Amino acid sequence: MRSRLVLLSACLLALAVPVAKASAAPIVGISENQPTMFADPLFTSLGAKHARIVVGWDVVARGGYDLTRVAQYIGEADAAGVEPLVAIEHTRGDASKCNLKKNYNTTICKLPSAKAYESAMRAFFAAFPSVKVIAPWNEANHFTQPTSRNPKAAAKFTDIVAKVCPSCTIVVADMLDQADDPSASKPTFKATTKYIKTFRKALKTKRNICGIHNYSDVNRFRTTGTKALMSALGCKQYWLTETGGLYKFGSFWSKKTYKGCKSATACQLKATKYLFSTAAKNKKIKRIYVYTWFGGVGTKFDAGLVANGAARPAYNEVAKHVQ
Repeated sequence: MRSRLVLLSACLLALAVPVAKASAAPIVGISENQPTMFADPLFTSLGAKHARIVVGWDVVARGGYDLTRVAQYIGEADAAGVEPLVAIEHTRGDASKCNLKKNYNTTICKLPSAKAYESAMRAFFAAFPSVKVIAPWNEANHFTQPTSRNPKAAAKFTDIVAKVCPSCTIVVADMLDQADDPSASKPTFKATTKYIKTFRKALKTKRNICGIHNYSDVNRFRTTGTKALMSALGCKQYWLTETGGLYKFGSFWSKKTYKGCKSATACQLKATKYLFSTAAKNKKIKRIYVYTWFGGVGTKFDAGLVANGAARPAYNEVAKHVQ
Protein backbone atom coordinates (compact mmCIF):
# COMPACT_ATOMS: atom_id res chain seq x y z
CA MET A 1 0.00 0.00 0.00
CA ARG A 2 2.81 2.38 0.95
CA SER A 3 4.60 1.72 -2.33
CA ARG A 4 1.39 2.50 -4.22
CA LEU A 5 1.02 5.80 -2.35
CA VAL A 6 4.65 6.74 -3.13
CA LEU A 7 4.08 5.91 -6.80
CA LEU A 8 0.85 7.95 -6.88
CA SER A 9 2.58 10.93 -5.25
CA ALA A 10 5.39 10.76 -7.79
CA CYS A 11 2.88 10.76 -10.64
CA LEU A 12 1.04 13.77 -9.21
CA LEU A 13 4.31 15.66 -8.82
CA ALA A 14 5.24 14.87 -12.42
CA LEU A 15 1.91 16.26 -13.60
CA ALA A 16 2.43 19.40 -11.53
CA VAL A 17 5.74 20.20 -13.23
CA PRO A 18 5.08 22.43 -16.27
CA VAL A 19 6.14 20.85 -19.53
CA ALA A 20 8.51 22.98 -21.57
CA LYS A 21 6.73 24.40 -24.59
CA ALA A 22 8.01 23.57 -28.03
CA SER A 23 9.51 26.54 -29.86
CA ALA A 24 6.80 28.53 -31.66
CA ALA A 25 6.52 27.98 -35.39
CA PRO A 26 7.29 31.00 -37.59
CA ILE A 27 4.47 33.42 -38.36
CA VAL A 28 3.42 33.08 -41.99
CA GLY A 29 2.32 35.98 -44.17
CA ILE A 30 1.86 36.67 -47.88
CA SER A 31 4.05 39.00 -49.92
CA GLU A 32 1.87 40.45 -52.70
CA ASN A 33 1.74 43.94 -54.18
CA GLN A 34 -1.84 44.01 -55.43
CA PRO A 35 -4.62 45.08 -53.02
CA THR A 36 -7.16 42.85 -54.79
CA MET A 37 -5.69 39.97 -52.78
CA PHE A 38 -7.68 41.06 -49.74
CA ALA A 39 -10.99 40.55 -51.56
CA ASP A 40 -10.08 37.07 -52.76
CA PRO A 41 -12.15 34.44 -50.87
CA LEU A 42 -9.11 32.16 -50.89
CA PHE A 43 -7.13 34.79 -48.98
CA THR A 44 -9.98 35.36 -46.53
CA SER A 45 -10.28 31.64 -45.84
CA LEU A 46 -6.51 31.35 -45.42
CA GLY A 47 -6.67 33.49 -42.30
CA ALA A 48 -3.26 35.13 -42.75
CA LYS A 49 -2.80 38.22 -40.57
CA HIS A 50 0.46 39.43 -42.09
CA ALA A 51 1.21 40.71 -45.59
CA ARG A 52 4.02 42.49 -47.37
CA ILE A 53 4.05 45.15 -50.08
CA VAL A 54 6.97 46.69 -52.00
CA VAL A 55 6.76 50.48 -52.42
CA GLY A 56 8.86 52.98 -54.35
CA TRP A 57 10.75 55.33 -52.03
CA ASP A 58 9.18 58.40 -53.67
CA VAL A 59 5.62 57.05 -53.94
CA VAL A 60 3.98 59.98 -52.15
CA ALA A 61 5.74 62.63 -54.24
CA ARG A 62 5.12 60.82 -57.53
CA GLY A 63 1.45 60.18 -56.82
CA GLY A 64 -0.64 58.68 -59.59
CA TYR A 65 -1.61 55.02 -59.89
CA ASP A 66 1.13 53.72 -57.61
CA LEU A 67 0.11 55.92 -54.71
CA THR A 68 -3.50 54.87 -55.27
CA ARG A 69 -2.42 51.22 -55.22
CA VAL A 70 -0.48 51.65 -51.97
CA ALA A 71 -3.28 53.60 -50.30
CA GLN A 72 -5.82 50.94 -51.27
CA TYR A 73 -3.50 48.15 -50.13
CA ILE A 74 -2.87 49.62 -46.69
CA GLY A 75 -6.54 50.55 -46.29
CA GLU A 76 -7.67 47.01 -47.21
CA ALA A 77 -5.06 45.47 -44.90
CA ASP A 78 -6.12 47.66 -41.99
CA ALA A 79 -9.79 46.85 -42.58
CA ALA A 80 -9.04 43.12 -42.67
CA GLY A 81 -6.92 43.23 -39.52
CA VAL A 82 -3.80 42.33 -41.49
CA GLU A 83 -0.45 43.84 -40.51
CA PRO A 84 1.39 45.15 -43.59
CA LEU A 85 5.16 45.02 -43.80
CA VAL A 86 6.19 47.82 -46.18
CA ALA A 87 9.45 47.31 -48.07
CA ILE A 88 10.92 50.41 -49.69
CA GLU A 89 12.78 50.19 -53.01
CA HIS A 90 13.75 52.05 -56.20
CA THR A 91 11.24 54.26 -57.98
CA ARG A 92 8.66 51.75 -59.14
CA GLY A 93 9.14 50.47 -62.68
CA ASP A 94 11.29 48.09 -64.71
CA ALA A 95 14.78 48.15 -63.17
CA SER A 96 16.16 45.25 -65.22
CA LYS A 97 18.69 47.51 -66.98
CA CYS A 98 20.17 48.94 -63.79
CA ASN A 99 23.13 46.57 -64.08
CA LEU A 100 24.55 48.83 -66.81
CA LYS A 101 26.66 51.77 -65.65
CA LYS A 102 25.26 54.05 -68.33
CA ASN A 103 21.83 53.74 -66.68
CA TYR A 104 22.90 54.53 -63.10
CA ASN A 105 21.57 58.09 -63.28
CA THR A 106 18.22 57.26 -64.84
CA THR A 107 15.16 57.83 -62.67
CA ILE A 108 14.66 54.18 -61.72
CA CYS A 109 18.33 53.34 -61.17
CA LYS A 110 19.42 56.50 -59.36
CA LEU A 111 20.22 56.42 -55.65
CA PRO A 112 18.36 59.10 -53.70
CA SER A 113 20.30 61.38 -51.39
CA ALA A 114 19.92 60.91 -47.65
CA LYS A 115 18.05 64.23 -47.49
CA ALA A 116 15.62 63.22 -50.24
CA TYR A 117 15.07 59.80 -48.67
CA GLU A 118 14.35 61.27 -45.23
CA SER A 119 11.90 63.76 -46.70
CA ALA A 120 10.16 60.93 -48.58
CA MET A 121 9.91 58.76 -45.46
CA ARG A 122 8.44 61.59 -43.41
CA ALA A 123 5.85 62.12 -46.14
CA PHE A 124 5.11 58.40 -46.26
CA PHE A 125 4.51 58.03 -42.52
CA ALA A 126 2.40 61.19 -42.53
CA ALA A 127 0.25 59.72 -45.30
CA PHE A 128 0.09 56.25 -43.74
CA PRO A 129 0.41 56.56 -39.95
CA SER A 130 -0.92 53.02 -39.39
CA VAL A 131 2.23 51.51 -40.96
CA LYS A 132 4.47 50.30 -38.14
CA VAL A 133 6.50 47.51 -39.75
CA ILE A 134 8.99 48.53 -42.41
CA ALA A 135 12.07 47.42 -44.33
CA PRO A 136 14.03 50.57 -45.27
CA TRP A 137 15.24 49.02 -48.52
CA ASN A 138 14.08 45.92 -50.35
CA GLU A 139 16.70 43.42 -51.57
CA ALA A 140 19.41 46.01 -51.02
CA ASN A 141 22.23 43.95 -52.55
CA HIS A 142 20.53 43.14 -55.88
CA PHE A 143 21.62 45.02 -59.01
CA THR A 144 18.10 46.34 -59.67
CA GLN A 145 18.44 48.42 -56.49
CA PRO A 146 20.69 51.52 -56.44
CA THR A 147 21.76 50.50 -52.93
CA SER A 148 23.57 47.50 -54.42
CA ARG A 149 26.35 49.88 -55.40
CA ASN A 150 26.43 51.66 -52.05
CA PRO A 151 25.95 49.55 -48.90
CA LYS A 152 26.77 52.59 -46.75
CA ALA A 153 23.76 54.38 -48.20
CA ALA A 154 21.57 51.36 -47.44
CA ALA A 155 22.75 51.52 -43.82
CA LYS A 156 22.12 55.28 -43.71
CA PHE A 157 18.55 54.78 -44.95
CA THR A 158 17.95 52.27 -42.16
CA ASP A 159 19.20 54.75 -39.58
CA ILE A 160 16.95 57.44 -41.06
CA VAL A 161 13.84 55.24 -40.72
CA ALA A 162 14.80 54.44 -37.12
CA LYS A 163 14.94 58.19 -36.44
CA VAL A 164 11.78 59.12 -38.34
CA CYS A 165 9.68 56.29 -36.89
CA PRO A 166 11.09 55.27 -33.49
CA SER A 167 7.97 53.21 -32.73
CA CYS A 168 8.33 51.12 -35.89
CA THR A 169 9.47 47.52 -36.08
CA ILE A 170 12.34 47.71 -38.54
CA VAL A 171 13.76 44.97 -40.74
CA VAL A 172 17.19 46.57 -40.70
CA ALA A 173 18.55 44.59 -43.65
CA ASP A 174 16.65 42.88 -46.44
CA MET A 175 19.13 40.82 -48.45
CA LEU A 176 19.01 38.34 -51.33
CA ASP A 177 20.88 35.02 -50.99
CA GLN A 178 22.96 35.98 -54.01
CA ALA A 179 25.77 33.51 -54.63
CA ASP A 180 28.94 34.22 -56.58
CA ASP A 181 27.80 31.43 -58.91
CA PRO A 182 24.18 30.49 -58.10
CA SER A 183 24.28 27.23 -60.07
CA ALA A 184 27.47 25.94 -58.44
CA SER A 185 27.14 22.66 -56.55
CA LYS A 186 28.96 24.28 -53.61
CA PRO A 187 28.17 28.00 -53.93
CA THR A 188 30.18 30.72 -52.23
CA PHE A 189 28.90 34.13 -51.10
CA LYS A 190 32.02 36.27 -50.99
CA ALA A 191 30.52 39.31 -52.75
CA THR A 192 27.36 39.28 -50.65
CA THR A 193 29.33 38.78 -47.44
CA LYS A 194 31.59 41.71 -48.36
CA TYR A 195 28.54 43.89 -49.01
CA ILE A 196 27.02 42.98 -45.64
CA LYS A 197 30.30 43.64 -43.84
CA THR A 198 30.42 47.20 -45.22
CA PHE A 199 26.72 47.65 -44.43
CA ARG A 200 27.16 46.52 -40.83
CA LYS A 201 30.16 48.78 -40.26
CA ALA A 202 28.16 51.83 -41.36
CA LEU A 203 24.93 50.87 -39.56
CA LYS A 204 24.06 52.49 -36.22
CA THR A 205 20.65 50.87 -35.69
CA LYS A 206 20.55 47.67 -33.64
CA ARG A 207 20.27 44.50 -35.70
CA ASN A 208 17.24 43.04 -33.95
CA ILE A 209 15.52 41.80 -37.13
CA CYS A 210 17.06 41.08 -40.52
CA GLY A 211 15.33 39.95 -43.69
CA ILE A 212 16.50 37.32 -46.15
CA HIS A 213 15.19 36.38 -49.60
CA ASN A 214 16.23 32.78 -50.06
CA TYR A 215 14.71 31.72 -53.38
CA SER A 216 17.97 30.12 -54.51
CA ASP A 217 18.17 27.92 -51.43
CA VAL A 218 14.51 26.91 -51.37
CA ASN A 219 14.30 26.10 -55.06
CA ARG A 220 17.64 24.33 -55.16
CA PHE A 221 16.89 22.41 -51.96
CA ARG A 222 19.78 23.66 -49.88
CA THR A 223 20.35 26.00 -46.94
CA THR A 224 23.84 27.23 -47.83
CA GLY A 225 22.88 30.80 -48.72
CA THR A 226 20.51 31.27 -45.80
CA LYS A 227 23.16 30.17 -43.34
CA ALA A 228 25.86 32.31 -45.00
CA LEU A 229 23.70 35.44 -44.80
CA MET A 230 22.64 34.76 -41.23
CA SER A 231 26.27 34.37 -40.23
CA ALA A 232 27.26 37.59 -42.01
CA LEU A 233 24.31 39.64 -40.71
CA GLY A 234 24.54 38.52 -37.08
CA CYS A 235 20.97 39.51 -36.13
CA LYS A 236 18.88 38.44 -33.15
CA GLN A 237 16.13 37.05 -35.40
CA TYR A 238 15.40 36.62 -39.09
CA TRP A 239 12.37 37.01 -41.29
CA LEU A 240 12.25 35.33 -44.67
CA THR A 241 10.67 38.39 -46.24
CA GLU A 242 10.45 36.96 -49.77
CA THR A 243 10.55 33.27 -50.36
CA GLY A 244 8.60 30.34 -51.71
CA GLY A 245 8.38 27.68 -54.35
CA LEU A 246 8.70 28.89 -57.92
CA TYR A 247 6.17 27.79 -60.53
CA LYS A 248 8.22 29.22 -63.38
CA PHE A 249 11.46 31.17 -63.50
CA GLY A 250 14.35 30.53 -65.88
CA SER A 251 16.85 27.88 -64.87
CA PHE A 252 15.08 27.03 -61.62
CA TRP A 253 12.45 25.03 -63.49
CA SER A 254 14.34 22.06 -64.88
CA LYS A 255 14.29 18.34 -64.31
CA LYS A 256 17.90 18.54 -63.18
CA THR A 257 17.21 21.19 -60.55
CA TYR A 258 14.01 19.66 -59.26
CA LYS A 259 15.30 16.10 -59.33
CA GLY A 260 12.46 14.35 -61.05
CA CYS A 261 9.25 16.24 -60.32
CA LYS A 262 7.09 16.03 -63.43
CA SER A 263 5.37 19.41 -63.64
CA ALA A 264 5.65 23.06 -62.60
CA THR A 265 2.88 22.48 -60.08
CA ALA A 266 4.71 19.54 -58.51
CA CYS A 267 7.99 21.45 -58.45
CA GLN A 268 6.43 24.45 -56.72
CA LEU A 269 4.83 22.22 -54.12
CA LYS A 270 8.05 20.33 -53.47
CA ALA A 271 10.00 23.56 -52.93
CA THR A 272 7.27 24.99 -50.70
CA LYS A 273 7.37 21.92 -48.48
CA TYR A 274 11.14 22.21 -48.32
CA LEU A 275 10.85 25.86 -47.26
CA PHE A 276 8.73 25.05 -44.23
CA SER A 277 10.63 21.93 -43.22
CA THR A 278 13.98 23.73 -43.16
CA ALA A 279 12.64 26.92 -41.54
CA ALA A 280 11.15 24.85 -38.71
CA LYS A 281 14.64 23.63 -37.84
CA ASN A 282 16.05 27.13 -37.39
CA LYS A 283 14.94 28.77 -34.13
CA LYS A 284 16.03 32.24 -35.26
CA ILE A 285 13.59 32.31 -38.19
CA LYS A 286 10.49 33.99 -36.76
CA ARG A 287 8.51 34.98 -39.86
CA ILE A 288 7.99 33.76 -43.41
CA TYR A 289 6.42 35.90 -46.13
CA VAL A 290 5.54 33.68 -49.08
CA TYR A 291 5.82 35.40 -52.46
CA THR A 292 3.45 35.73 -54.23
CA TRP A 293 -0.37 35.45 -54.31
CA PHE A 294 -1.37 35.86 -57.96
CA GLY A 295 0.12 33.51 -60.54
CA GLY A 296 -0.30 33.27 -64.28
CA VAL A 297 0.11 37.03 -64.79
CA GLY A 298 3.74 37.27 -65.91
CA THR A 299 5.71 35.69 -68.73
CA LYS A 300 9.04 35.27 -66.90
CA PHE A 301 8.45 34.95 -63.16
CA ASP A 302 5.59 33.04 -61.55
CA ALA A 303 5.46 31.98 -57.91
CA GLY A 304 1.73 32.51 -57.43
CA LEU A 305 -0.23 30.44 -54.95
CA VAL A 306 -3.44 31.19 -56.86
CA ALA A 307 -3.97 31.30 -60.63
CA ASN A 308 -7.15 32.08 -62.55
CA GLY A 309 -9.15 32.06 -59.34
CA ALA A 310 -8.06 28.55 -58.31
CA ALA A 311 -5.62 27.50 -55.61
CA ARG A 312 -2.48 25.68 -56.67
CA PRO A 313 -1.31 22.75 -54.50
CA ALA A 314 1.34 25.00 -52.91
CA TYR A 315 -1.51 27.09 -51.46
CA ASN A 316 -2.71 24.10 -49.45
CA GLU A 317 0.80 23.58 -48.10
CA VAL A 318 1.03 27.22 -47.02
CA ALA A 319 -2.41 26.98 -45.39
CA LYS A 320 -1.11 24.24 -43.09
CA HIS A 321 1.37 26.68 -41.56
CA VAL A 322 -0.71 29.85 -41.24
CA GLN A 323 -1.42 30.43 -37.54
